[in-house]
Amino acid sequence: MFMFTRIFTALVLSICVAGCASSGQSRLNPLTHEFADFPSAGLSQPAALPTANQNLFRANYVGFVARSADNPTYGMPGYTRDGGARFHKGVDILPVRSTLTGKKIRMEYSGHGHPFTRWESLKTPHDEVRAILDGRVVVANQEPRRSGYGKYVMIEHHWADGSPFVSMCAHLSRVDVSEGQMVSRGQRIGVMGQTSSEPGGRKYLSFIPHTHFEVGRVINWHYAGSDESDNLNPPNFSGNFDPRNIQPYHPLQFLLRYAQAPSPASGTPMPANTKPVAPPPARLAVTSP
Repeated sequence: MFMFTRIFTALVLSICVAGCASSGQSRLNPLTHEFADFPSAGLSQPAALPTANQNLFRANYVGFVARSADNPTYGMPGYTRDGGARFHKGVDILPVRSTLTGKKIRMEYSGHGHPFTRWESLKTPHDEVRAILDGRVVVANQEPRRSGYGKYVMIEHHWADGSPFVSMCAHLSRVDVSEGQMVSRGQRIGVMGQTSSEPGGRKYLSFIPHTHFEVGRVINWHYAGSDESDNLNPPNFSGNFDPRNIQPYHPLQFLLRYAQAPSPASGTPMPANTKPVAPPPARLAVTSP
């Protein structure tokens, strides 16, 4: 029986590997599932928050990070999905302004071994999404069917030493910039939405609307046209700036280090690192677009 189990397991694994290879997923660089260290150079200007949501500076990010009924770390970066098995590169930022549609959807949750059903109210978000820093738009995806990120914008910025990095805001309802356009810190680049190529992603976004925010660095500047890129599924529409060629920085640590928080006394901005907020761990030990 033991030998049969081992043979069966090996067979299943070989089938899985073959299936992943055909989809292009096995070719993903492992760096896409590992947070990069921040350069020592820092930034030459403070970063703006991606939306009007300033709850980043509250304890445990309450009101800032999206959560689901059975996973309080649903919108956090790290291994926070599928019981800790799936890596989430970004942080999912909740809207400040949204309206109820009057409709509900029936959701079935795993409940970590204790499944339950719940009716969730559908919402429409209205928050503007902004450039966190001056930069150049390198991707302005207007076609939600191309990516699990739906409509998204990626902007190239530079550290103080001139080295490049990118930020991305995804699941937008509208993209207000075009590729090659120069944008300024705080400039509107789109509107929060619920777009995704994945049915499951759209389902969650219908009642947990959010902006998926990432920062990262290009792994391979010769990625476009490479065998790795040419065999991707879905296809690469963004050249070197395809998200599968981006190693993430921890997005919450980035915002806590470099963004500005409102002063509780005056409402004026002050550096976020003057707030006594401990950054989250690079990899979350948890048990779950």
